[in-house]
Amino acid sequence: MNITAWRRPIHCSVIVLVYAILLACATQPGLAAVHLIVGTPAQGGQYATVQEAIDAVPGTSGQPNGQRYVINIMPGSYMERVNVPSYKPLITLRGQDPLTTTLTFNETTGTPPPEPTAHASTVVLGADFIAENITFENSFGPGANALAIYAKADRLIFNNVRFVGWSDTLRAEFGRQYYVDSYVEGNVDFIYGKGTAFFDNTTINAKSNGYVTAQGRETAEETNGYVFQDCTITGSAPSGSVYLGRPWQQYSRAVFLDTKMSSVISPAGWSVWSGNNNHLTAYFAEYNSMDLAGDPLDVSQRVSWSHQLSEVEAEAYRLENWLGGWEPVLDPDALGLTGDYNDNGFVDAADYTVWREAMTAGATTLLHRDLAIAGAVGEADFLAWRAHFGESLGPGGGQGSAAAAVPEPASLQLLGMGLCGAFGRWRRHRCPSRKPLASRPCSRSRRFEALADPDFRAHEPLF
Repeated sequence: MNITAWRRPIHCSVIVLVYAILLACATQPGLAAVHLIVGTPAQGGQYATVQEAIDAVPGTSGQPNGQRYVINIMPGSYMERVNVPSYKPLITLRGQDPLTTTLTFNETTGTPPPEPTAHASTVVLGADFIAENITFENSFGPGANALAIYAKADRLIFNNVRFVGWSDTLRAEFGRQYYVDSYVEGNVDFIYGKGTAFFDNTTINAKSNGYVTAQGRETAEETNGYVFQDCTITGSAPSGSVYLGRPWQQYSRAVFLDTKMSSVISPAGWSVWSGNNNHLTAYFAEYNSMDLAGDPLDVSQRVSWSHQLSEVEAEAYRLENWLGGWEPVLDPDALGLTGDYNDNGFVDAADYTVWREAMTAGATTLLHRDLAIAGAVGEADFLAWRAHFGESLGPGGGQGSAAAAVPEPASLQLLGMGLCGAFGRWRRHRCPSRKPLASRPCSRSRRFEALADPDFRAHEPLF
């Protein structure tokens, strides 16, 4: 039998299959974020308001958006109500500095007409929302319940964000929510709702006497609650005039872990809700509470119905255990182009080479802009490169440019021709027709290297 006669169609089929897969990838949306800019014309703004940019994101109630849109907000104070609807998930609002970028409005819960989102300045109903380097504010002032934000969606991340107001500043109403390196201020019930929220390394500023939390868990079967870890509670309130929380609902739950507390916190720690016995079924707990110097806090006067956790008991409320299997990852694009391993402003095939060489060297230090932040070069870094392949900041650097997808189909036609040419050279020089198929040194991993390595011709034959 002539082996050459039947070998050729098999290899041609493989090449066609590889080409088809790459072509399909090239036409798939969602491989790279789309960037929009809010600001003045002088700032390069495409939209004058944040809401205009959100409205420009595609999506309807019947067909929600399926691709991340990053809305870069230039420095300024934006006096507007902002609404992220439920059919527009995967939106990132990104400022440059929370002290220079503010979204603000001044309505209260009593502003007519009544509405389910309590007239919050910003409303987030879309899942997988991310906010970074922004201040959310309600500028009404003291004397009324006035929300800076109403957050009712799953898998929300707030990174380096400020929430400014007085009463009811932040309503974490539903879903898993992660707040990190942030700041919340207010006086009465200024973190409240029935979401499953984790506050990590967040500063809490009590502006006058009142209550930090009013969590809203209604039944024993519900899994929601608030956890604060490595936070700091301070403020201008009189000494001993602020409580960690009070039970808004019958099974309210709030837990403070490794948190520093100034003298504004009452020695009793927690308060009842006037007019009911919710405190008897609520769950309020602390572990390793400290003063501002980091020394153990005297908790001997805490109310009898609160809990002081052991180290083992506290583990149930750590980040890795609290959010129901969701592991929040800060938006890698916030640090620049994830996958731009040679730091040239483009995510392209050359970055794959850097990653591959780091893998080959067994690197144990962080690869530049390592997505996993795992201290080693691994598969997560490759996935970061692949997800952002083709995206660039362009000549303007961080001033925002539209994100691109993977190469155009026409480019892949050239790639397919190159693959066919490479196969021809390989067949002539590496695998003569008389050589049995089983004896060919064909490494599957090296085949895939060839698809992304721009310098593959300089290496020894791939197959």
